[in-house]
Amino acid sequence: MSDSSSTPGEKELVFARFYPEFEEADDKPAVVHKFAAAYPQWWEEFYKQAALQGIIATPVPVAVEVYPDRVPDFSNLREIGRGGMGVVYLARDLRLGRRVALKALPQLHDSNEALRERLRREARAAANIAHPTVATVYALEEVDGRLFIASEYIEGHSLRSEIESGRLEPRRAIAFAIDIVSGLCAAHDVRVVHRDLKPENVLITSSGSVKVVDFGIAHIDTINTRLTREGDVIGTPAYMAPEQLIGGTVDARVDIYAVGVILTEMLTGQHPLAPGRPSMPVSASEIAWRCIQTDPNARYQSARELLAALEGELANSNALPEPVPRARWWWEFHQAAVSSVYAAMVWPTWLARNVIGGQVGNAVFVTVLAAAIVAVTLRLHLWFTSRFYLAELGWARARATGWMLVSDAILASGLVVAGVLVGDARPALAVIEIAVAVGAATAFAVVEPATTRAAFGQTDRL
Repeated sequence: MSDSSSTPGEKELVFARFYPEFEEADDKPAVVHKFAAAYPQWWEEFYKQAALQGIIATPVPVAVEVYPDRVPDFSNLREIGRGGMGVVYLARDLRLGRRVALKALPQLHDSNEALRERLRREARAAANIAHPTVATVYALEEVDGRLFIASEYIEGHSLRSEIESGRLEPRRAIAFAIDIVSGLCAAHDVRVVHRDLKPENVLITSSGSVKVVDFGIAHIDTINTRLTREGDVIGTPAYMAPEQLIGGTVDARVDIYAVGVILTEMLTGQHPLAPGRPSMPVSASEIAWRCIQTDPNARYQSARELLAALEGELANSNALPEPVPRARWWWEFHQAAVSSVYAAMVWPTWLARNVIGGQVGNAVFVTVLAAAIVAVTLRLHLWFTSRFYLAELGWARARATGWMLVSDAILASGLVVAGVLVGDARPALAVIEIAVAVGAATAFAVVEPATTRAAFGQTDRL
């Protein structure tokens, strides 16, 4: 509809079309996306309207970009992430021989000087922070007019995926919060306020440590360049403090508000304003409640004050033995009971193999044996983790569930085949095989989801 240039009076005409269409549309984010893509020079104002009405829009769709396979001093350029305001590539730094993440603006906004300055500011903000929980920025590169931030490549997953796998065990949630706030302390010490802290911007590495990323809209008191006007709304509304949401003056306490929202989500699986939110430990609830006070003066007044409260809570929780909730005990019992039955069924299937005979008998036995080994190993691993390494249970469940359910299905199918093939030759054996197969199917289709939902607040997903 238009390019990035504009003529006098064009903006008034564009917004005269935008406002009626936005107000009347059922799918308001689609209207915002359409106008932002067509008139990128005013994208912030389109998104401001969405933010003010509580709409969290998905990223602006952009044209397919053709970036060079090689940027000078970097090789193996490969896209690994994309959002409306950034594209991230995995590359190898040829100078230092290490993998790095290269972040650039999408092609749609590549000529937008305000966004280019924001990318520069992100590099400056993160580069000023020296802390293990903040992703390290190595360099700001410019290639053929395109800006790239070269930063630490973090192999892992977002905190959002942890929350979506189910409520976190309280000690693990508080430990994560401590790591996040430790990084904020380092940022606030150099007068950098993140302003867009959310689970998507907290990464959990493959070793289990925390990294805070994406300082793209950080506020830096020591830099005089001002990229937003008073009254502008920038951030993710669900995690924005009230003063930030209305475009007022912000300080480090907006990050403290976001920590309170994240802590609540980790402990309950839901946003603090969500209806029917589950309860959480009283002391942790008090910390989160104080963080999300509407009045900034009623919150913790610094990240270090919040850090002290969290560390005290973790010390108190570690001083007491962790009781096993009744619902989790039944989940553990289910894992142990199913493992015992599966292991026991190897012997009847061996007997069925002798009755069936030939390659078919061998194939049935090997299938049941392999499925039983996988299912029993995974279930006992989860039982052991729940008993002795509870902080890692969410991580273990997220990775084991798919394999476990597939092995359950294969084992049940193998038992049915064995029972049918044994037939009249050994009717008692056939009944045992088919009965256990029906029980296994019931266990993974009905009992498993029920015990998981009771213990962790939601059903595991493939």
